[in-house]
Amino acid sequence: MKLWRYLRRRMIFIIPQILGVTLITFLIVRMIPGDPARIIAGSLVNEAGVELIRERMGLTEPLPVQLLYYVRNIFQGDLGRSWVTGNPVLEDILLRLPTTLELIILALIVSLAIMVPLGIRATFSKGGALNRLTNKLLTLYGMAAGAFPDFWLALILIFVFYVVLGWVPSPIGAFDIAVVPPHRLTGFYIVDSLLTGNWDALKSVCSHLILPVFVLAFVYGGGILKVAMVSANEVKKSDYISYATICGLPEKDIQRYISKACYPSVATFTAVIFGFLIGGAVLVESVFSWGGFGQYAVQSVVNSDFAAIQGVVLFSAILNLVTYIFVDIIYYMVDPRIKNLG
Repeated sequence: MKLWRYLRRRMIFIIPQILGVTLITFLIVRMIPGDPARIIAGSLVNEAGVELIRERMGLTEPLPVQLLYYVRNIFQGDLGRSWVTGNPVLEDILLRLPTTLELIILALIVSLAIMVPLGIRATFSKGGALNRLTNKLLTLYGMAAGAFPDFWLALILIFVFYVVLGWVPSPIGAFDIAVVPPHRLTGFYIVDSLLTGNWDALKSVCSHLILPVFVLAFVYGGGILKVAMVSANEVKKSDYISYATICGLPEKDIQRYISKACYPSVATFTAVIFGFLIGGAVLVESVFSWGGFGQYAVQSVVNSDFAAIQGVVLFSAILNLVTYIFVDIIYYMVDPRIKNLG
């Protein structure tokens, strides 16, 4: 009950935030040069036909009326219809979103599994030339990783590991040409391959995930490493850790205390990174022809597919808000002070 009351206070702000994102996206899309009715009709349709399309799209109504219709349709689960694919935008997004989430989640798991232990371990490193060099390299990586353009790194890795060395499969899609994709159950390739027992598809998709996951983990994992190192150093200097050291507690227990104290900071930054990964996956998916949510966003912008653009932005905002709800739950679980306030 305490957790529910705590989350209820947080979720009060979700609807105003979604409405704000909807309003801003709606206005910005309407400011894009060009007439969507003319784009849909093409150059061969006369003005009467274009006007008919404009009326069907509701573009002849005043702007406030269009906004009210759009908000009403959102609450009814209607995000409009993509003029490029001809499908409802919601259907297109739900079809592609699991693919991108699989890529992002795997990149975050790899980053957290490697960077957090490295950052905390660097805090406990003893003196010596090797340890000092390792710490300097980790610090340099944490500062420089974000400066690498993810699409540039992806192209370099494709050239080295596919073109030159031939160690990875063709960076086009999620499966090899000769492999039959698994039957769609969840939309997550690895999960569907496991559930259907399609081991050839599982092997293929795992091999195709190596480079894109590495690119995202390398570029966005530097910030996680830096936060872990800074948080661990601050906690190590705190009074209760100094007291535990004076009392002679084993270093293993002290490391466990410091690791637990770093979780809130790392969780908060991971949520921020999740939002950046949605944007980062756009270019990485385009390079690897991954066919997910990010590639759909790029195609929507290139083709001036206004309904799809609005749907992509709205779903991105919702994903970020849901992520912060999960972070609030993690805070509640690891911070006794928040439990007492719940």
